[in-house]
Amino acid sequence: MLKLSKDNSIAIKGIVIMMMVFYHLFNGKHMFLYTGLVYIGKVPLATWMAAACWPVSLFLILSGYGLAYKYEHGGIEPRPQLRRISRLYLHYWVVLALFVTCGHFLKPADYPGSFGRLVENMLGWNVNYDGEMWFLLPYCVISFFSLYIIRLITRLGNLLSVIITTGIFLCTSLTISHFAKFLYGHMIVYQPLLCFHLLQAFTMGVVLRRTSQQLNFQLPQWVVLTATEALFLTTCMIPNSITYLVYSPLLIILLGNVRWSGWVKTVLSELGKKSMTIWMIHTWLAYYLFQDQFYSLKYAPLIFIAVLGASYLISIPVMMLAGRIHRLIPFNSK
Repeated sequence: MLKLSKDNSIAIKGIVIMMMVFYHLFNGKHMFLYTGLVYIGKVPLATWMAAACWPVSLFLILSGYGLAYKYEHGGIEPRPQLRRISRLYLHYWVVLALFVTCGHFLKPADYPGSFGRLVENMLGWNVNYDGEMWFLLPYCVISFFSLYIIRLITRLGNLLSVIITTGIFLCTSLTISHFAKFLYGHMIVYQPLLCFHLLQAFTMGVVLRRTSQQLNFQLPQWVVLTATEALFLTTCMIPNSITYLVYSPLLIILLGNVRWSGWVKTVLSELGKKSMTIWMIHTWLAYYLFQDQFYSLKYAPLIFIAVLGASYLISIPVMMLAGRIHRLIPFNSK
């Protein structure tokens, strides 16, 4: 039922990064910045659809699945994991250098600010340059300790691991929603809490990989597409933390059964390969430096295409530069 190839996983990342850009452009906080083409009541269709775009958990499920696959085929070594994390941070630092420099000329009162603020953002500790990068440090911590997390899941078993991490997720969700102001001012508490908060999605990815052999059957394409549409629409109507717990793994299972081909596969693969860099770039364009310019396009499809396209084009030189720097570091030589 779910046996993700590398190509299929990259294509799904392409869909997930489109969901991320879409969510950040058209969620409820930004519904008054654009003109909807279609409204459901008083809510633009794009804002209604954004409720089903829940990218962080989807990325974590894919990461958990991929690392569980590596664990099964030779194990996970600390050195390759550190290389992976260092590559991610190098991309992040190149993006920071580019946009903080732009910000210094466009908004000198905001960028770069104090030296302490710059260091906190570079570490991913307190990402007040680009708040949507809150995911970076917890993701890297989970990735670094993934060997031990997967061993623990193997020892506890699939069901118990899901029950425990789901309980942790619900508790951390309540804590974050009730004590947000305190947590945002005390990163020493907030960052570890986020790591535990994200464990559930990572665990679901590991469990999906561990059960993929037992659930190894192919669904007809019409069933996959119909079920995906129904799942998406249901989540649009009932967007909450409980819904997302079910929605995210089910969506990955369904998308994993889609047979991508032609130009659709090409586009999704291109976006998937650059998904992490697009994630780091798009809110600088849409929120922090060029919001007025992009939202002046007025209509959701034009805004979405412009931001996604610009983020993709900028990601190309960013990835080239970060890749060259990465190869110059002795630690990263294979």
